[in-house]
Amino acid sequence: MSTDREQIEELLTAYAIALDVDDIEGCVQLFTQDGGFEVYGRRFGGWDGLRSMMTAAPKGMHFAGRAIIDIRGDEATVRSQLIFIEASMAETRLAIYDDAVVKAAGEWHFQTRRCRFITPDGLSDRPPKV
Repeated sequence: MSTDREQIEELLTAYAIALDVDDIEGCVQLFTQDGGFEVYGRRFGGWDGLRSMMTAAPKGMHFAGRAIIDIRGDEATVRSQLIFIEASMAETRLAIYDDAVVKAAGEWHFQTRRCRFITPDGLSDRPPKV
């Protein structure tokens, strides 16, 4: 049986791969029903909001890096690295994700994800201008 830490690492991996293969519904299901995602200074809430955001997002490859996971019972915070390469332009975006995850019925789900981009001036809601 896998540990909570391993299950959360699997959640992070499942998110990246689901987006890479355009499995929007699979990705949405990784969140709680009232879950949210913050990116570009906007918040997308609930499964409908997440589905809308993910459908409109550019296609590409997500390379997940290391994660710091702090588990406290059935809740945890996660900070992880991510590199995204947009398929249409081969443009690279470096990001840090800050997450709150919760365990319900034995499974971990995202409650919230926040994506901030690494820029020469530090973390930002928007990627640097290319």
